[in-house]
Amino acid sequence: MMGTRTHGRFGGPFWRRVRLVLIALGAALALTACADEHPLDTLAEAGPDAQEINDLFFPVLGVAIVVFFLVQGAIVYLAMRYRVRRKAEAARARSDDPDGDDLYGDDEYPEQVHGNLRLELAWTIIPTILLAVISVFTLISLVELNEVTAAEDDLRVTVVGQQWWWEFQYHLDGDTSTPPDIVTANELVMPARQQVPLEITSRDVIHSFWIPRLNGKRDAVPGRNHPWIIEADEAGRYMGQCTEFCGLSHAYMRMYAVVLEPAEWETWVQGQLVDAAPLEPGEPGYEGQEVFLANCANCHVVNGVTDVNLDGVVDRTADYADVMPRTNDPLTSALVAGAAPNLTHLASRTTFAGSIFDLYDGRAERIPYLEVADRGDLNRGDLEAWIRNAPERKANDADGARGMTAFPGLTEGEIDALVEYLMTLR
Repeated sequence: MMGTRTHGRFGGPFWRRVRLVLIALGAALALTACADEHPLDTLAEAGPDAQEINDLFFPVLGVAIVVFFLVQGAIVYLAMRYRVRRKAEAARARSDDPDGDDLYGDDEYPEQVHGNLRLELAWTIIPTILLAVISVFTLISLVELNEVTAAEDDLRVTVVGQQWWWEFQYHLDGDTSTPPDIVTANELVMPARQQVPLEITSRDVIHSFWIPRLNGKRDAVPGRNHPWIIEADEAGRYMGQCTEFCGLSHAYMRMYAVVLEPAEWETWVQGQLVDAAPLEPGEPGYEGQEVFLANCANCHVVNGVTDVNLDGVVDRTADYADVMPRTNDPLTSALVAGAAPNLTHLASRTTFAGSIFDLYDGRAERIPYLEVADRGDLNRGDLEAWIRNAPERKANDADGARGMTAFPGLTEGEIDALVEYLMTLR
């Protein structure tokens, strides 16, 4: 005997859709809880510029929520007030309209408001006033976000985006028209409670620089310098991300702002100003240095050791005379890959490969930044795998001069020696 399938109160198609939506929201919340220890959190501001953005964001969000519920409430009310279902049931019950075709008579239509002057003025003038007020406060915030309090001779940093990593060129005297004093990659090291003006540009395509806990976004455009400001209230490590789609590994083009107390930052600066010294036969790391010079030095610079542009003089930071355009750049014009991170002080950093891999295990931020090279446990597995076959670990186009190539010809012994050398670059 066949029975008729029935649905309970919450078993119909509508409630199945509701359950799917709730499951999707629950999954989204669960995935959010699995975020990295350094999420791109715009709400956990850690500097005055990010605070300024949130001071504008939350009131505007409050207004938007009120408007949302007013509009949605009106829609729901009208939908419920003038729904057809009950009218159709009543019409079908009438003997003169068993099919329910004649739902309304001429006198049963709801009152029409088309052309109601008062309503049209209200829903035109009120949003206009609301947007005008928001615009005024937005302009005030934009002016404050672009206000530079640093002196002309204070620190300034040129930020250079490229596929797919970030380079930071430090001008300690504030003059960005001269060669930088320090060049590093992936980690913007800066003093706490000090405004650091940035000039943001690109070597290849458009990127976008964003460290959300410290400030908003600013595009990096080839051939242009876009001014920006970054400041942190306290020491810490703040994650950033390129936010302009820029090719294969856009999602893996990250960076960190590493904020140190002023005294520690001065110590970091003094260490970064020292060029590497060429190792002599018999010194630890010498064999790896020879592997580096034979395989890596046509792209990567180690100040005081390499000669990338083949002018017979070892590379110096002063060779970074012009980052735009590439053909006028005396350092990178001869590079196989167009541009590659300066490795002079690689071991003093905590990440590599566009900050997608930790250089040291166990989350190096638990160790004082200036001590990571001495106390950190090297993440040898990822570093060796990166040297062996970088395109396998991070999608790139090495043949098209975008990204690091693989080195299948290196033996495991040569890779071990190369890693030992890289760890001497402090």
